[in-house]
Amino acid sequence: MLMEQNEKGRDTIWSVVMAVTTVLILLIGIFFLTKLFTANPLEGTWSDTENGMVLHIKSDGVMEITQALEAETVTVPVEYSMDRNTKRFAVHIKDEELEKAAEETKDLTEQDLRDIADVMEGTYEYSVDEQVLTLTEMEYGSQKTFVREED
Repeated sequence: MLMEQNEKGRDTIWSVVMAVTTVLILLIGIFFLTKLFTANPLEGTWSDTENGMVLHIKSDGVMEITQALEAETVTVPVEYSMDRNTKRFAVHIKDEELEKAAEETKDLTEQDLRDIADVMEGTYEYSVDEQVLTLTEMEYGSQKTFVREED
């Protein structure tokens, strides 16, 4: 009789453990699938080896362009929009942000910062192959290639 009650208790505990484990596995799977299909594939730091430009793409539609000049390294804030379905990436310059950045850097004018941002302003088709980002300009077809940096 004692063995019979003990066996029923073990069966109940085993059933509860299996149910909880199954629910956890399903939740983790749903989390990763959601993360896979909703994550920003361009988010991160990308560097151009040709001209020393570095793009810091954030998930909130803000991107920073870092460019090394003769005397210093300058960071210019810009905004971007992205359409995952058509694989389009558009960079927009905000005048207010350039004014703020120009005030913070004493050596450069707003026009100097605009010149740096103008290099990236426009609409591109993007392609990510492993650790390489290729931006193809929509109008002229010229390409810019960036390599992902490890954060």
